[in-house]
Amino acid sequence: MDNNNLNATPVQDVQATVTQAEEVTYSYAADAAEETVEGGGKGLSIASLILGILSVLCCALPCLNFILAVVGLILGIVAKKKNAEGPSLVGLILSIVGIVLALLAIIFYIVYFILAAASYR
Repeated sequence: MDNNNLNATPVQDVQATVTQAEEVTYSYAADAAEETVEGGGKGLSIASLILGILSVLCCALPCLNFILAVVGLILGIVAKKKNAEGPSLVGLILSIVGIVLALLAIIFYIVYFILAAASYR
């Protein structure tokens, strides 16, 4: 065996292996970044849906209802901007319905208390 071939071959193999490892690392990082961007709105759309449902269910408590609906509306809008597939549209609709129910409940309570106060005079 020739000593020059023994010394040259491992160095070339190591350089080739390092080059392949760098390519794999950069390729993996690019794939991971794409997956994060695509799947980012799924959790937001589910949270928007849950808050929208809770805001409709809590329509008798206008303060809690309004807070839940506004947060659900914001999360639904952010999820839609991230092009999230799934329940973001339903969450938006339920949040809007929750805001309308909160406003109707506030109007009902104001009218009720005005009529109750007027009946005591």
